[in-house]
Amino acid sequence: MVKGIILKGVGGLYSVWAEDSGKVFQCAARGIFRKEAKKPLIGDRVTLTEIDEINKTAAISEIAPRRSELRRPAVANIDKLIFAAASSNPKPDLLLLDKMIVCAEIMKIEFVLMISKSDEDPEFAQEIVKQYSPAVKCFVTSAIQSESFKPVVNYIDGYTVVIAGQSGAGKSTFINTVASRNLMDTGGLSEKTGRGKHTTRHSELFNVTEGFEKPTFIIDSPGFSMLEAENIEPIDLQEYYPEMYNNKGMCRFQDCSHTGEPGCFTQELVETGKIHPDRLKRYAIIYKELADKYKNRYK
Repeated sequence: MVKGIILKGVGGLYSVWAEDSGKVFQCAARGIFRKEAKKPLIGDRVTLTEIDEINKTAAISEIAPRRSELRRPAVANIDKLIFAAASSNPKPDLLLLDKMIVCAEIMKIEFVLMISKSDEDPEFAQEIVKQYSPAVKCFVTSAIQSESFKPVVNYIDGYTVVIAGQSGAGKSTFINTVASRNLMDTGGLSEKTGRGKHTTRHSELFNVTEGFEKPTFIIDSPGFSMLEAENIEPIDLQEYYPEMYNNKGMCRFQDCSHTGEPGCFTQELVETGKIHPDRLKRYAIIYKELADKYKNRYK
């Protein structure tokens, strides 16, 4: 038996990286998984049997328990979520970014913010750092300065990582740079919309080796689901803001929503620099969206 990690799945066949040899086998899944309604996912840790070393084929006979599972992309066992936000075109949607952090917190996946294209607008890059560094790990990068990716490489060494972000924000460029080979197509910005052209059309886990000391896997996501954030009750939103952890009972009112009530502890957080005021304003927007959905949940 051989242990491995699923890198890709197409048409019922799965590419599996074998831990002991580093070889990639083309594998079919045992029929028992269909009976159990359990579909193998990219990122699954699996056991292979019926191994044919000559033709590089095998059968997936066992799937290990999953540490985490995402719906979109359909991938398992993610350790870190890197969100690429460009300091220049396309300008980042910070409300989307806040919601992504909430999603990562719900799924207990570490969120890492990578600010790309810093050479195009250094001041705005630092403004993003100022807003988000109290909450998440931040890295400032530039494609024309490949050394700027080194701290990110060191931070994700040995982990399984999903890359998310707006199209054109540099996700594929980052993967190609750290992998030292052209794994993903890269696209420029649409002249008509000023937004990134979508280039990633499928999900695949890449085993990157250049500059990494341990087995490291990266997936470039063609989309990322935020359904998790839509299903929480508004009163629980604060639990998914790292700057606001463990502050229940500190407000004047027990049912404080932290959206402007008198005697709210968030005012002290703003004054002491523990949360950026713009982050708090966007928190109020997300809270209202959740409150409206919660109010109309039975309609």
